[in-house]
Amino acid sequence: MEHIFRDEGERMHDLILRSFRHREALWGLLLAAYRVELTGLLSRAAKTGFEDGDTVTVVELAEHIAAAAKLADLSAIRNDALALRACANAAMGGGEREEGKVLVAGLKLIDRILDTAKERETASRTKPAPLLS
Repeated sequence: MEHIFRDEGERMHDLILRSFRHREALWGLLLAAYRVELTGLLSRAAKTGFEDGDTVTVVELAEHIAAAAKLADLSAIRNDALALRACANAAMGGGEREEGKVLVAGLKLIDRILDTAKERETASRTKPAPLLS
């Protein structure tokens, strides 16, 4: 699953858009995959520092998360992803302070994805059963 978003991200977005029946679950699954990828990268970077290409990877991942969030109508996730992208762009060639901002913005985005997933799961459990005619 490493770097799934680089080669397959946009094709997965298109596939989900065509899947009317399970669209919400598929968006959740895709965002979870992006979240796992981001968590792994940020965890390693927090321990050992950012390596060459890490900020580029964060920018690409943030762009894919923002695109998926836009298509899934999740504006809060999209806004946090765009903020992460901006921090990562600023950190290119920057120092530890800018990299620290990337870590903070990335953690905020991860939390937002998790919170949104929990909210949607709770909402789906509390929906009343459809009336049978």
